[in-house]
Amino acid sequence: MADYIRTIPQEKFDMSIYRSGQEETPECDSIGCVVGHCTILDSEELPMVFYSKNIDFYTWSEQFTGLIKTDSSMPEWRLHGPEWMWCFDTYWAATDNTPGGAARRIEWLLKNGLPGNWEAQMMGEEPLCYM
Repeated sequence: MADYIRTIPQEKFDMSIYRSGQEETPECDSIGCVVGHCTILDSEELPMVFYSKNIDFYTWSEQFTGLIKTDSSMPEWRLHGPEWMWCFDTYWAATDNTPGGAARRIEWLLKNGLPGNWEAQMMGEEPLCYM
């Protein structure tokens, strides 16, 4: 995902939306975030998940990445776990809304694990560790 998302031009990237336009095929030919663009990486072994003819981006991203909410102590309103949020949450649109930043967050998670202050970084309250 990190390698692929680096190929997306800034003008086609926005962490605040999964994808605008057609959502019936894996190809994203519009503005979208990491999850919206990376559905193209899906394989036949992991069939695309649809909801009312549109891709169910939440379910797909959890299945594709394995970043499933497992911490029962997290509030109910949080749909995803901290690792998922570090990589894909819409809050990044106000802090680091770039394909390069998204790629570096994914790589940081894989190499170093989740930063202890991940949420403060995501909210722009502390410096980004991956810059």
